[in-house]
Amino acid sequence: MILVFLLHKFSQMKLIRTFLVIILIQIIFPMFFPERFTLKAQVLCLGGECSNIPFEYQVLGNFAGPALDKIYTNGFLRSMGENAVLQNINSNQAGGQNVPSYRMGLGYTISRGQSKARDFYYENSELRNLPKQGVAASPSISFTANLGEWIPSAYAKRWNATTHFFPYEFSEANIPFVKIRNTEVRGKIQNYGVVFRYYPETSGFSYGFGFLQTNQDLYLSSYDRRPTQFRIDGDKRRWLGVNDLFYQSRITSFSFDMKYNWTIGFLSIVPGIGYVYNQGFTSLQVSRYALISTRVNPDDFSSDPSVLGIRLATRYDHVSSFGYGSLGFRLGQGNFSLTTEFLAGKEMQSANLSLNYQF
Repeated sequence: MILVFLLHKFSQMKLIRTFLVIILIQIIFPMFFPERFTLKAQVLCLGGECSNIPFEYQVLGNFAGPALDKIYTNGFLRSMGENAVLQNINSNQAGGQNVPSYRMGLGYTISRGQSKARDFYYENSELRNLPKQGVAASPSISFTANLGEWIPSAYAKRWNATTHFFPYEFSEANIPFVKIRNTEVRGKIQNYGVVFRYYPETSGFSYGFGFLQTNQDLYLSSYDRRPTQFRIDGDKRRWLGVNDLFYQSRITSFSFDMKYNWTIGFLSIVPGIGYVYNQGFTSLQVSRYALISTRVNPDDFSSDPSVLGIRLATRYDHVSSFGYGSLGFRLGQGNFSLTTEFLAGKEMQSANLSLNYQF
């Protein structure tokens, strides 16, 4: 009875006021928690040719320090994380219509951002094939329950709870939008969340809030097919080596959205707007180990064998928020329905296609 009483206190006007307060929080809160972007570079050189490399190049390295700072910038890492969050939100499949009992759904969601990595310092090596655009994609399973099935109250029947989860391991073959040649790709996505949605009587509007967890791991490995050119202190050299990249994100989010459902026969059109607050991190590690040629002869790797190792690591702490618009379409026939929804934020978009069964 206490839960029914609390639900009853959530009137439509209070939900609208809550929506406006959250908008203000999204604008003001990040001002007091600045974003952090740290870069660490380690360079190791073994062999006789190392004496021909100035010390400052080995420590700071024109081919080390600026690499992630100029290519995988804080803006790009933020884009990677926010794309994953937008994809996670769209995977929930909450919809704009009240589910009177229970519903199961199976869908696939993709998200892509417009923020791109800048020109790679290693453009003349196989590292040029590493991804330069934020992408997220995975299938998901959702389950929706009407709270009236658990709480004997007419008001509780206006509430739905939708949860989604899908552990997903991928390879190069099933990553959309990413074309990486001659590179081993593998990774894992574990996204989950729960969204509560309130449907006022006969208004067509609905209001939802939810909590989501976004976990991503991505690993890429490649090797140079042929020696490529680079410069050290103006001298032309060549190197031949192996490259590795590891990307990881752990982001917790709180979302709030408002949708309007418009039904014509078996077709429903559901536009909406939403905001999400994120806290977590994205990190990136890049390493390259390569044989380097002599200063006298760029094609000579054997007379004085030398190895150069570079390891770059960066971490971006997310305390951010963004708004998005949504547009959904639902085709219903009996207990089955086919739903697609498009979400768009600043410099990123997401699309979801799902098949649902109501019982």
